[in-house]
Amino acid sequence: MGNKTSIAELAALLTNPYSHLELGQVNDHAAYLMNFKESYPFHRHIQDELYLVLEGEITIRFKSATPIVLKKGESTVVRAYTTHSSESLEGALVLMVKPKEMFPHASEVE
Repeated sequence: MGNKTSIAELAALLTNPYSHLELGQVNDHAAYLMNFKESYPFHRHIQDELYLVLEGEITIRFKSATPIVLKKGESTVVRAYTTHSSESLEGALVLMVKPKEMFPHASEVE
């Protein structure tokens, strides 16, 4: 039997830029709520990750491609090994789906 989770209650706990909380796990992937605010440094992962903007607007920048602007209700997948960074000047709430515990380690940030 599943548990009910309130996105609004979790979002209220995300006070620091780029803080995140796990919303739930499905097999080896997890859905995270993340507070996008300001800029996050360029980095890359060895697996894909999905971004879905729930509130606000974000920009995802790439070293070798045109930036993508995502608004509420829009999503994209950043493919494995793609160097990227993200930012939100006004702040945004983003649902991210990625392999469990895939947030970058210091060695992955450029």
